[in-house]
Amino acid sequence: MTKKQAEMMVLIQDLVLAFVINSTATILNGGFTDTWVYLVGMFEAFSINYIAGLIIPVNTIGTKAADLIGLKAGSFAHKLIRIFVINAIFVTIISFTIALINAGPVPGIFGIWIKTYPILHIVGFITSVLIEKPAMELAKTLVDN
Repeated sequence: MTKKQAEMMVLIQDLVLAFVINSTATILNGGFTDTWVYLVGMFEAFSINYIAGLIIPVNTIGTKAADLIGLKAGSFAHKLIRIFVINAIFVTIISFTIALINAGPVPGIFGIWIKTYPILHIVGFITSVLIEKPAMELAKTLVDN
């Protein structure tokens, strides 16, 4: 995979993850009430995820975590641990930042956030596992070598 293809893959994954996390958070917080609020949440989730991905070497961290526990590179178990770690980083950053944006830095913000975090992490993890290969193939199709 070329650098441009890898960058496109990350963009695709970020868009899908932002959609899934924002939709799940919307459902967990009472459901869809306003198109504008939903779209703003989607934009926030995507922006936070994309910027975090530019700053934090999540793929390197995820790969090293899987390597450290002795999993063979390229194995399914290695992939699962790598994605689990990457997803944990992204979902934590996205969900906590959006909780801060929506509720503000109020006392008890951790309690507000942690109520939805486990579900968001599970949904994000499953989504990330399912979309990795299709996102890679789409990126290769969209971006020539």
